[in-house]
Amino acid sequence: MIRNIVKIIVGVVMIVCVLIGYIPQPEYLVELTCISNTIGGLLLLADGIFNITKKKNFLSTFYLNVTVSILMVFLVCMGSLTGVYKFNFKGAFFFMHVINPIVFISCYMLFINEQRRKMRFVLTAPIMIMVYFLFDYIRCRFTGEFVYGFVEPEELTFFYAIITGFILYIFVSLLALSLFVLNRLVHKKQ
Repeated sequence: MIRNIVKIIVGVVMIVCVLIGYIPQPEYLVELTCISNTIGGLLLLADGIFNITKKKNFLSTFYLNVTVSILMVFLVCMGSLTGVYKFNFKGAFFFMHVINPIVFISCYMLFINEQRRKMRFVLTAPIMIMVYFLFDYIRCRFTGEFVYGFVEPEELTFFYAIITGFILYIFVSLLALSLFVLNRLVHKKQ
């Protein structure tokens, strides 16, 4: 019961952070930070409610997808501390870029048990990230700019986009595999 209340509270906090951070600047709603924090918050909230009300719950299958996405947000934001590029760490964005990812990953490790899942489940973990980057690529074709602007649109031809997508899929799969194995180690004694 307590774990479900924790999920609900964390989910609500994540959603509130998104609202506080993005309502004043709705043009940034397309950022992965916004999307991953919103989906993560909704996932925790719905999972906690379904478990309390004893409704049939299939939501645990989405945790690894969201965990990998929110971890990518965290890693990219931590990379900005090198000074090569800048990310916002003020107010709600400190939560969405640092605190929420750490708390969400902790929820995944503590509350989701991957012992019964097959290792091939990891291959589906990059879906959310891949869909996001496909969205960003298509959006760039219409607007002429990528959401984060790390790459100039002219530099990322269709061929390079395919190669980049393949490399990204492998990297995210390895990241997911690490999280999956760590989760199994955490729950090994159960």
